[in-house]
Amino acid sequence: MTKYLIIARVGDNSLHHHWINSKNKNFDIFISYFGNEDNKYANNADYYEHVKGGKWPVIAALVDKNWEIISKYDAVWLPDDDLLVDTNSICKMFDLFTAFNLSLGQPALSIDSYFSHPCLLQKKNSIIRFTNFVEVMAPIFSLTSLERIKHTFSQSKSGWGLDFLWPHLVDGKIGIIDSTPVTHTRPIGGELYRLNPELSPKMDIITLQETYPNISLNKKKIDLKYIHK
Repeated sequence: MTKYLIIARVGDNSLHHHWINSKNKNFDIFISYFGNEDNKYANNADYYEHVKGGKWPVIAALVDKNWEIISKYDAVWLPDDDLLVDTNSICKMFDLFTAFNLSLGQPALSIDSYFSHPCLLQKKNSIIRFTNFVEVMAPIFSLTSLERIKHTFSQSKSGWGLDFLWPHLVDGKIGIIDSTPVTHTRPIGGELYRLNPELSPKMDIITLQETYPNISLNKKKIDLKYIHK
């Protein structure tokens, strides 16, 4: 059995086929498809489901339902389906996540990516930056961290606020992995909100703040410390 797992909510324009363009990989992939075609990506996946809905509520249910399977892996990546990256980079990303003993992390974004936080763009001559923040677009969790925070996935339907909450709930190091950047190929939030018009990021973060009154979920300074090549 491989050490790592990708869980991805994917649609008809998903780029996940680039992630598995080589048979030499150190990860399995769980595809959760939200489109309209029967068994569209079943042959691409080690595990597969076909479920409508937003990313985080569906992943919350998926993780709970399949925890016996998921708990056998050392780390789990939850990327959006519009991230462009190949198999070799993902394998290296997982290896660096483990080598630096991270609890929570993400790959950096390539310089030509659509982005919300400039600090997440790749820094040249850096292997990894230790930080206090990763984005909901592509978080990697150690199994211990995933077990600690998986209950939060259902607490924000849009995902807003979760990335500022998670660092308060995990123990250990958090990092942005610069050596293995991914390219975010589409504008922020477009398909998510088009397909799920009921989502309300503003209300989600208000509700999340009420759930965790002792944790400030306001955007704060993101601290970064570099490890150079």
